[in-house]
Amino acid sequence: MIQEILLTVRVSLISTTLLYTSYLDWKYREVDDKVWIISGTIALALTVFDLVYQWSIDRLLLSLMSIGFSSGLAFAFYFLGLYGGADAKAILVISTSLPLYYPAWSIHPFTGLASLVNGLIFSLILPFCILLYNLVQLIKGEKIFEGFEHESSIRKFFALLFGVRLKNARDKRYWFLMEESNNVRKFKFGLFSLELSEIDRDDVWVTPGIPLLIFITVGFLYYIFLGDLSYAFFKTLFKILNIQI
Repeated sequence: MIQEILLTVRVSLISTTLLYTSYLDWKYREVDDKVWIISGTIALALTVFDLVYQWSIDRLLLSLMSIGFSSGLAFAFYFLGLYGGADAKAILVISTSLPLYYPAWSIHPFTGLASLVNGLIFSLILPFCILLYNLVQLIKGEKIFEGFEHESSIRKFFALLFGVRLKNARDKRYWFLMEESNNVRKFKFGLFSLELSEIDRDDVWVTPGIPLLIFITVGFLYYIFLGDLSYAFFKTLFKILNIQI
């Protein structure tokens, strides 16, 4: 009984924190560290209580392994510039709050790692949505590649996946300019060279700066209620290949 109540409290705390910080990240692209500190401190205290209540050296070691590996990977991604600090802090809070969880579908019980992987997989939905939007524009006869005739077909395809051409792009917030011009306009796909800043002109190619924290939140909730997306993928693959797991 106590275990169920404690689990519900911990999941509720993480969910509330992630939903609130996702809102802040979406609206302001900034999350106050106080939010992470307060929620993380409370959650860590609950985790310590849980470890004492269900004492097991194996459980302790597995929990420490989960926290260390998940948080280490999350901050490695941050230092490599793959996402923002809020995303890494979210995985840290998830890991310390609920290091171990055993849904029906999972390869491992590391909650932070599974939430990160789930979030990254969910983020792949975005390029398909952008592609669908661009295909509709092309069907409508919009000349979205006007001025980019010199670009190769493969680069145009990547543009269809990652950006849109906005006629009223000036002063749009939280968008990356996805083109550059040195007498000739061309697409700019460099992950580390894109700058999130106000756009000073119209009719340009841009890519949306969607916070990954939103996808991590969805990834956590999916893991809690359904499980690990990578497990579902491998289970389907092994079933197709007729491999027993």
